[in-house]
Amino acid sequence: MTIESIIRGCQNGDKEARRELYERYASAMFSLVRRYIRVRAAAEDVFHDGFVVLYTKIGDYRGEGSFEGWMRRIFINTALSHLRKNGSSGTVDEDVSDLPPSAVGGAPPEALGRLEDRELLRLVEQLPEGYQTVLMLHAVEGYSHAEVAQMLSISEATSRTQFLRAKMRLAAMIESQNNPKR
Repeated sequence: MTIESIIRGCQNGDKEARRELYERYASAMFSLVRRYIRVRAAAEDVFHDGFVVLYTKIGDYRGEGSFEGWMRRIFINTALSHLRKNGSSGTVDEDVSDLPPSAVGGAPPEALGRLEDRELLRLVEQLPEGYQTVLMLHAVEGYSHAEVAQMLSISEATSRTQFLRAKMRLAAMIESQNNPKR
């Protein structure tokens, strides 16, 4: 089945098309949800809620832009809604005045090159929830700080601050991992 025929089938309520859509994208969407929801049981609930929303709203998809991008947005919004509902948007309004000018640099590229993807993901998961959420939305998903601010109901300055602090914390974690004290 092509993705277009799967989408049409889902729009017409075809159970086989829904099953095919689920099988094609379940793994990727669960991984996406896990980036935002740390507790596995909660992530599974959000993942299933995301598919309910997807099946409910698939009639709104008009073929403009990538279907996968449209679907990812649904799962991200479902995860963020869960975080807000549970009193955990993960962000804190912070002042940027105490950020050092070097904060923009982050970890040296050669330090990042020595890390495997799974190790970097493990470090990201150790970040405070707010830092992690903004980092994922901005750096991984590609949303602008204005979009992140709107999604999380925070100011754009807070989004930038959280992102810079996440980069600083990651740089420190990478540095300490690459140069452990003996």
